[in-house]
Amino acid sequence: MATSLPTVTHATGRFDYALPAPLRSSGSQLNIYLIDVAQSPLPAGALPAQAWKARLAAALAPKSGSHAAGVLTREFELPGGVPAAWMRLTPSRPDLVTLLALRAVPQAGAAVSMEVEGSAGREPLAEGVFADLAKSWVAGSTQGFSTGTGAFVIQPSQNERASESFAASGIEVSIQTETVEEPDDGESSLQLPQGAHLVLKQHRNVGGFDGVERRVRLADEGAGERLSYLWIFAGKPADGTAPRIRLAATALAPRAGALDETWNTLLSTWRLRPAGAR
Repeated sequence: MATSLPTVTHATGRFDYALPAPLRSSGSQLNIYLIDVAQSPLPAGALPAQAWKARLAAALAPKSGSHAAGVLTREFELPGGVPAAWMRLTPSRPDLVTLLALRAVPQAGAAVSMEVEGSAGREPLAEGVFADLAKSWVAGSTQGFSTGTGAFVIQPSQNERASESFAASGIEVSIQTETVEEPDDGESSLQLPQGAHLVLKQHRNVGGFDGVERRVRLADEGAGERLSYLWIFAGKPADGTAPRIRLAATALAPRAGALDETWNTLLSTWRLRPAGAR
């Protein structure tokens, strides 16, 4: 279906897709190999060492509701000169330690941080995984697990999660992917709210994935009716290239035309990115 609005290509985790240009990202959460990862801009002229000091200070700062700062236990470098540190961030749990690392690429104006919390005693294993992950991040890559304008070009993990949300002009879009131990089409949790009307339910292939599409019309207190669109692929066990996929979009009924355009653009452009590694 042709769109009447210009579109912008986005990437979240292992997937590329397009959305009408007015929709802007309101945030993402990414996890690969059980490690939380996040890309951030590196200001022009900023040195990698400065970016690291700022990120480390933010991690050690007292969290909301707590007066206790984190404790830095060891600062070191991963292979390739990537700064990293072990910390204790939970005073009540001395058995928990957190590893943080930051790879900055000044030429690309970007940096990617990696963070994981786990039990003390497994530090060497965690450092090895971090070293492989940091080495695999490629600025500007169109392959692998996307972090924004860069990606981890590494073998797909059995443990990956990616989510991102978009909003504009009364339309909200949600992207969620997550590896699963067993397929989960969400049917057990898809009970219709009271007063909701099921407009459409059908099987629909999206980007080579056979999923279920559901469209619902429901009351929105003080605003009339709201339309809610959902498509779910159940996922394949422990497969980073076929995770559970949940795509959703919602808008008030008067915006039905724009919602349909957004929805069809998203589903018709949804594609698995090349892994780029074996």
